[in-house]
Amino acid sequence: MDALNNSVPYQVSVPYLSVNGSDVSQSLGRHFQPADVLSYLWSFVTIWRLLVVLLVLGNLKNIPLMWHLRIVNAFRFACRSQRPKVPVTWEHIFQPLITTNHAPIMEIDFNLHKSNSSYFSDLDVARTHLVCTLFSTGLEHFRGGTAALNGSKEPLFGLALGAVSCSFKRELKPYETYELWTRVLTWDEKWFYILTHFVRKDTVVPNKYTLYPQQGSSGQQSHRRDRAQQMRVQARPRTVSPALMLKISGLLPAGVKSLDETLHDGEQASVPSSRSSDSGIEMDDSREMRDLAKIERER
Repeated sequence: MDALNNSVPYQVSVPYLSVNGSDVSQSLGRHFQPADVLSYLWSFVTIWRLLVVLLVLGNLKNIPLMWHLRIVNAFRFACRSQRPKVPVTWEHIFQPLITTNHAPIMEIDFNLHKSNSSYFSDLDVARTHLVCTLFSTGLEHFRGGTAALNGSKEPLFGLALGAVSCSFKRELKPYETYELWTRVLTWDEKWFYILTHFVRKDTVVPNKYTLYPQQGSSGQQSHRRDRAQQMRVQARPRTVSPALMLKISGLLPAGVKSLDETLHDGEQASVPSSRSSDSGIEMDDSREMRDLAKIERER
């Protein structure tokens, strides 16, 4: 008992927060100096955390939900305010739309080349860019407007991918920049056939492309991959024929009301074109007048 009486009492200090603003600022100034803050932050920066940050920054294209953001970015070209300054007409039907991309490390396979499976995500974005740019008027018609939520009673509208055919020619190296040349190749009663070329950036530019984006270099042709895609337009519960989509989008020559009527009645509508490769590169400077019936036979 004497030992307990002679011992020093144990004191506990409880921190308090004063309502006076000056007391709070002085207290923070005494306990948190700039050097201490930097030291505290640096303690979290280890080599592994630094590698994770670099990995994320170097592969932004492949982080979760980034594919969805790229698709939404392509869909914005269906809005009136985002449409190309050059009005889309029948002259642009077969012209390529050029987009640019690169091959991050997360798309590289064991051979240090761009993985074959990673091409398809690029194709989704490039195809959406082309469709929303070329058929923006038709999309607006079937959706009942251009607003995201327009309250329209029109049926839901979608694009269905039917098939993909691939041809591999050359490899793409890590972080190599390349271009995707996407254009309408042909169509039938139900399907649009879209062709995409993966081309080395700034090596060649087609003589005719007025959609998106604008570039101005020239060079030699250098294709890496060829991808043919089969797509149909669907306004549920029915499928929209390519002929109707072209008509509503204003992509028929002047004086032509319907592709079906033109082919059955024997009418001819002259459209200027040039002898070109399937990539849209003009082979020479000659121009020839081809009637619509001839185009239908050749496609």
